[in-house]
Amino acid sequence: MEMRIYFFLFLVFLLIPGSFLSAETTKESEDPFTEFLFTLTEVVFSDPFQKEEIEIRKRLIETNQAEIRNLRIRLKTSLRHHSIQKENISNGLKTDSEWVKDLEQFGNLGGLLWKDDRGTIFQWGDWSDFYEDGFSKNKIRLEGQVPSFVYDGGTIYFFLRNPPGSFPIHFDFVGWETRFYAFGDEGSLRYTNDFDLDPSERLGEFRKNFDAIRKKIPGSQLFQVSDLTIFLVPGKPKPIYYVFLFLRFLLVIWTFLLFSYIVKMSFTFPKNHLPEDRVPLS
Repeated sequence: MEMRIYFFLFLVFLLIPGSFLSAETTKESEDPFTEFLFTLTEVVFSDPFQKEEIEIRKRLIETNQAEIRNLRIRLKTSLRHHSIQKENISNGLKTDSEWVKDLEQFGNLGGLLWKDDRGTIFQWGDWSDFYEDGFSKNKIRLEGQVPSFVYDGGTIYFFLRNPPGSFPIHFDFVGWETRFYAFGDEGSLRYTNDFDLDPSERLGEFRKNFDAIRKKIPGSQLFQVSDLTIFLVPGKPKPIYYVFLFLRFLLVIWTFLLFSYIVKMSFTFPKNHLPEDRVPLS
């Protein structure tokens, strides 16, 4: 029974590389052995760029959601504090009112738009990049992705935009350093760890430059997460990365040798040797 278990584990060990290769069916490979080594490097040796991509994606989503949640709370508090109602807005709201001054103090508030079934009740900030039909205030592009909340029979939409030159988070990783650039849905730069980049850089301009970056640096990626457009540019490996890679390599070799020893011992049967017949000395 014990021998069968070891034999089953041995088969599983042989089939694991095949399962890794089957996950790469979308890739065309002329050399299966090269493809196997490539897959083994990514899976067993933990590609650092892939780990950074997962970490960056996770932290950007968490940070963005936290900012949206906090700004929503601040806006609701400000509306109640200044007793803002439809009737007040309908009668006319001065641009120098206390509530408008309060909105200007919100550092990461890019714009606010209050709408109901009849149309726009109040607008603050530049919403021109969100209008689907030109500069109309009646229809917002990607309305489901724009943060909003219901207030006084209408819906208040808002979007975030960092103050010029403000980059709230910075990532440092052991091993590879990946540069990232996250732009909001209205096209402004939201997060980055490249402080040499002009904070006023727009999404359209950076997208054009990214085509050249992708050709120069293989592995550069572009993807959409919620209301963020994120660009990733992999960095160069540091010496510490090769140290960890060497340790992982030793661990894999040791595991393989130990597994081979267990399999060998499981298939080794004890032999009962009878004592040899000795020829009597004459």
